[in-house]
Amino acid sequence: MSCIHQDSPIPPNAKQGIIDLRNWNFEKDGNVFLNGEWVIHWKNLDPNPINNYPSFTKIPGNWTENLTEVLPNGYATFQLKVLVNPKVKSFYLQNGVTRNAFRILVSGETIYESGKLGTDIKSEVPNISIQTVSIPKNDGGVIDLRVQVSCFHYHVCGIATPYQFGTNETINKSFFEATSRDILVFASLGTLAFFHFVLFLFWRDEKTHLYFSFVCFLASIRILSIGETRLIYNYLPVGLYEIMIRINGFTFTLLYLSFVRYVQEVYPDKKYQNIYLINYLFALLLLIGTPFPSTVYAKIQSYHLILSLFGLFTLIYPIFHGVLIKKPGAKFFLFSLVATMLLFSLDILTEFAKKGTAYLAQYGFLVFGLSQALFIADRMIQNFKNKEKLKQEKELAVAEVKFKSAFLSTMSHEIRTPMNGILGMTQMLGQSNLNEEQKEYLSLIQFSGENLLLLINDILDLTKLEAGKFELRSETVVLPKFLNDIVQLFRSKLKDNHVQFELVFINEPPTYILTDQRRFTQILSNLLGNAVKFTEQGKVTVSLKTIVLNTNKCILRIQIIDTGIGIPEEKLPLLFQPFQQIHSHLSDKTTGTGLGLTITKKIIEEMLGTISIESVFGKGSIFTIELPVAIGSLEINSEIQTEKQNILNLTEWEKNLASLYPLTILIADDDPINLKVSQMFLKKLGYDALLAENGTQTLKLVETENPDFIFLDVQMPDLSGIEVTKQIRSQKNRRKQPIIIALTANVMEEEKEKCLTSGMDDFMTKPLLIQDLVFMIKKWFKG
Repeated sequence: MSCIHQDSPIPPNAKQGIIDLRNWNFEKDGNVFLNGEWVIHWKNLDPNPINNYPSFTKIPGNWTENLTEVLPNGYATFQLKVLVNPKVKSFYLQNGVTRNAFRILVSGETIYESGKLGTDIKSEVPNISIQTVSIPKNDGGVIDLRVQVSCFHYHVCGIATPYQFGTNETINKSFFEATSRDILVFASLGTLAFFHFVLFLFWRDEKTHLYFSFVCFLASIRILSIGETRLIYNYLPVGLYEIMIRINGFTFTLLYLSFVRYVQEVYPDKKYQNIYLINYLFALLLLIGTPFPSTVYAKIQSYHLILSLFGLFTLIYPIFHGVLIKKPGAKFFLFSLVATMLLFSLDILTEFAKKGTAYLAQYGFLVFGLSQALFIADRMIQNFKNKEKLKQEKELAVAEVKFKSAFLSTMSHEIRTPMNGILGMTQMLGQSNLNEEQKEYLSLIQFSGENLLLLINDILDLTKLEAGKFELRSETVVLPKFLNDIVQLFRSKLKDNHVQFELVFINEPPTYILTDQRRFTQILSNLLGNAVKFTEQGKVTVSLKTIVLNTNKCILRIQIIDTGIGIPEEKLPLLFQPFQQIHSHLSDKTTGTGLGLTITKKIIEEMLGTISIESVFGKGSIFTIELPVAIGSLEINSEIQTEKQNILNLTEWEKNLASLYPLTILIADDDPINLKVSQMFLKKLGYDALLAENGTQTLKLVETENPDFIFLDVQMPDLSGIEVTKQIRSQKNRRKQPIIIALTANVMEEEKEKCLTSGMDDFMTKPLLIQDLVFMIKKWFKG
């Protein structure tokens, strides 16, 4: 009796079908679980069963004969005498999960029934319901409680969770609290699901929000059918048990799949792939049992819970590894998973009648959901920090690229300006009367100057390719003529007859194609230049095979085949790396930048093509290009195409050009040497050019002399070439507008766009060649 007056008295248990609650203070100490030994009348549904040799079973738990022998599917009556204080006016009972149909009786009078009792699977109508019911008043202080149960639709039979006994106030309070907990968990998980789905709509690249919202949504839905009070069953018509058991299994499969996909999204490392695949397989295995009867399906579902627990255990590895490498929020993740697994384990024990507790997985879901919310919040904060850091790094990188581009543009301008004088005067000096020794010296000067210019061009091309500012311009090219001109140009460079040069068409090529002719020329020139350089004798072959895709597209398969010194196999991986000269130790022909093949490969890739190489050291090499192009026609850009291709055959100066193309030409340049070079070039062509040293002089000469052509330097001290152009173009009352051609040492695309946008007609880069002047005069002469 002393224990009754303790702060937390131990509730009594039933012994041999009797539980004594006469001294239990319900108002002070709450309800009592009617756990312990109940009498069981096997295969007996008599309202007043008589058994002279009673057998006992433990409640809650699987029904047994004499507490030891587990009974199969069937039907029985459980009986318990509850001794109570006669002074207490009324008592209430809350039933636990009882499989599959049951009826509660007091003194032979039915007070509640769930489903329809049966003596076989056909006559039984299963149902799950948790309710509170009033116990009829008993003046003798003894309540004869009986629960009749039939179980043919589940693999484990009996009373799975405790029955509670108490007063009206305590039982209703307990039921209300249990219902409130279920609603709280349902609402909490539902809110988390909605919140994170909205987050996903804002951050589509963060799929963790999507999968987490799926997990929370499915968990919240399952609370309705697996919570303490099984809320949904109170509102469903009787007879849907078999459907609900399959719906529960299907939602569990979806929940499991969503959870594994969520973990995979958080920890996507490929070394965890086998763990994820195993869990996906475990999740889907439950679907195999769908066609089986409910008894078999329920058994599969129960064992599947154990398999799922094992699968969840394997997921600890990537999460624990995240803790070790200090991944943001990993500790929250690990805690939530372990808590969920513990409660999940208790539910599995209850499922197999090994532990008589209320189902607690819903609280595991709640702990999981709230912990994961903290995990995702921590992860989001870290991501925001990382994004801010990346933003700063990107801004720094952009600033560095801009500085690099500006630096290269400036250096290009500063180097090209004196190079214009060197190469220009070299050209002029080459036309004078020189002895052989002087010609040799001049040849060396020109060779060195051209190599320096090649280095500048290669570095600028590579910079534009790496910065993503490389532009392609589609134009019509007469393919057979273009290839013949290229081959003829390189054939003319051969100093002796030891090397043959040939062009082979494997099949009929298209006459016209649409491509960037300048870049196409650059590709072939780089490859042919190398072939010629490293082939002392034998043959260099350009082979073309056309692979027609449709009437508008084809692939050009071009092979550059040489019988040169070849490339060692171990050097092939270095071939397309910048600044690598493969033959530097094998040949004295090491002139060049080591950038040609790197740039060639990048240009081909920009044109959506491919390049490959086969080489045998000492025997030669085969470079194969596959380039997709559009098939063109004569009408498209034919005029521009013809003019641009003519320059390939231009090998002599046209000293009488002025008589054929009479023009008044003005040259504006603030560099006196460049001005002199341009003047001398034009004088060779028969023109007496007007000269201006700055923008102001240029405008005055335009006003007084009205020139036809202006070769205009872009960078001048007082007025830039762009400002001069805008002023000339703004003079609407001028009788005729001159052709204005930009003359600049800046070769960046941005500079060209600025010039053309300001109103200039064309664009020339320094250093100038006399052929460039001839080309421009012919192109823009209007008669």
